[in-house]
Amino acid sequence: MNGRRMKGFIRTWILAGAVLIGVPSGGHAAEWVHEGMADPGKWTTGFRVGPSFITQQSLLDTTGPALNFQALYGINRWFRLGSMLEWENHGFDRARGSLDTVTLLPLMLEYRPGHIGGVIPYLSTGIGVNINSNDVKDTFAWRTAGGLDYALTNWFSGAPKGLMLNTEVAWKRNHADVGEASAISMIFGVRYTFQ
Repeated sequence: MNGRRMKGFIRTWILAGAVLIGVPSGGHAAEWVHEGMADPGKWTTGFRVGPSFITQQSLLDTTGPALNFQALYGINRWFRLGSMLEWENHGFDRARGSLDTVTLLPLMLEYRPGHIGGVIPYLSTGIGVNINSNDVKDTFAWRTAGGLDYALTNWFSGAPKGLMLNTEVAWKRNHADVGEASAISMIFGVRYTFQ
């Protein structure tokens, strides 16, 4: 994917976030509330999909799909601790096929400072391992991300409960022996907080 198309994807993500922030929820004005939104004692799971872009010149195709699953537990008002499983695919030249990477992040931390109406921004980071296919060595994985949740149900009954729309931009380190396979992904999906 060329730089112009990648910029278009990034603009689309920023526009989607701006629209979500501007959506009034339940007739209340959208203003920043700094109270922590990590739902202490509650489990949250998520499923997201989207494009993944290689960040450096390498033998791999620039763009490929990404699929992401996660489970997080609210340890206090501000932080969630959990794990993530992610799959990406990037093509080599025709002779070698493609590189599948399954990333396991057994340790992931998410910071949730507050909300703007029904929109909850967050930052996350995690460490683990990239398990690469096609005789490419496995590597250390470090992932950092920022995203937005939009609560769809029961927003003003005290805390977001149930289903949330989610969008996230993430960078993941994967320094493989075929060259740099680190990637930026823009994923979209749903999360659910169990009550």
